[in-house]
Amino acid sequence: MIDDYQSIDVPFEFRHTCWFCGEPYYKLHAFMASPNYDNQTSPIMIPACQECFTFSKAIKVSSLDLLRDKVKDKLHKHYEKHLQIGVNWTKQELEESEMEGRAFEGFRDKAWIMFEIAKERVNYSGWDLSVDGIPVVGLTTAFQFEFNGIVYTSLVQAVEQLSKAYNIPQPYLEDVVELVGRTKLAYAIRFCKTTYGYSAAERETSLLSLKALLAEQQALDEQMNLCQKTDNALLNVKLSAIKELMLYRTMISPHAIQWALQRGITTLVGLSQQEDAFFEFFMKDSELTAFTYFNGLQIYYEKRETDPEWAENDDPNRLLFDRVEKMN
Repeated sequence: MIDDYQSIDVPFEFRHTCWFCGEPYYKLHAFMASPNYDNQTSPIMIPACQECFTFSKAIKVSSLDLLRDKVKDKLHKHYEKHLQIGVNWTKQELEESEMEGRAFEGFRDKAWIMFEIAKERVNYSGWDLSVDGIPVVGLTTAFQFEFNGIVYTSLVQAVEQLSKAYNIPQPYLEDVVELVGRTKLAYAIRFCKTTYGYSAAERETSLLSLKALLAEQQALDEQMNLCQKTDNALLNVKLSAIKELMLYRTMISPHAIQWALQRGITTLVGLSQQEDAFFEFFMKDSELTAFTYFNGLQIYYEKRETDPEWAENDDPNRLLFDRVEKMN
C-alpha cells in the first residue's frame, strides 16, 4: 500500500473515468518518473481502466505525457484491426454490403461500432492535470499527429499503422513522407499505392521520379507566384485551393489545372485552342513536364465531359470549375 502520494484533481464530470482513454475507472496507477529528472518525491495517482492500468504498470518514462503516449501506442496496437475497419470501409458501405453467412453478417452489424469505440479511446485527450489546484506543467501534445479523424502519438506511429492498413511497405512510405513532408501524408499514401513495385529497384525508380517531380513543382511555384504578381488579367485561382487527384494511374498536376482555370478554360475544346500557349508556358522548365501536365489535363477534362455525374458530385475541384464558368 502506498502511504505517501499525490492524487490528481478530477473534475466532477470525469469521476470514475480513465484519464488515458475515457473508459470506466478500475484502479489508480501510481506514476513515478523513471528516470526522475525533476526529482519527483512521491507517486502521482492516475485513474485508469483495467486495460490501461495493465499497460501502464510495465511502462517506465520520465513524464506523464510520455506515459500517456506509451499507453496510447499500446491501445493502437491492441485495436489495430478495429481501427483498420474505418480505413477499408465507410459506415454506409458496411450497411449496404451483401455479406452472407452468420459470421459475415455479424461482422457487418458490429464492425462499425467496434471501430467507433476504438477510435474514441485512442482519440480521448483526458482532462488538464492539476494537483491540489496547481496545474501539472510541461505536458505536451506537440508530437501527436491526426489523420482521417484518428489521433496518433507521432508521425512515426501513424506511418507504421497506415502502412499496414494500406498494405504499403513501411520503409517505402517513410521515404515518400520524408520527401513530401508530414502535411502531405494523404498524397504520400496515394503515391505509394499507385507506384510501388515488387522490387527495391522499382521502388527506387519511383522515388527518383517523385524527387524530380517535386523539384519541377517547386520551380513552377516560384514561376507562377511571379506570374501572379505581374499578370492581373488572369482569374484569381489560388494554387492552394486546387485539390490533387489521380485518374487512371495518372497524377493531374494542380499547376496545370491552375493555368487552365486562370484563363477561363473549362472544356476540352477550350484546352485544345490554347494548346500552343500551354506548351509555351510549361516548356520553359522541360519538355517532359509540359507533355506530362498536358496529358494529365486532357484526361481530367475528358473525365469531366464524359462522366457529368462524377464532375458534379465527385470532382474535388467542382466548385472552382463552377465559379470560373460563371465568370466567363
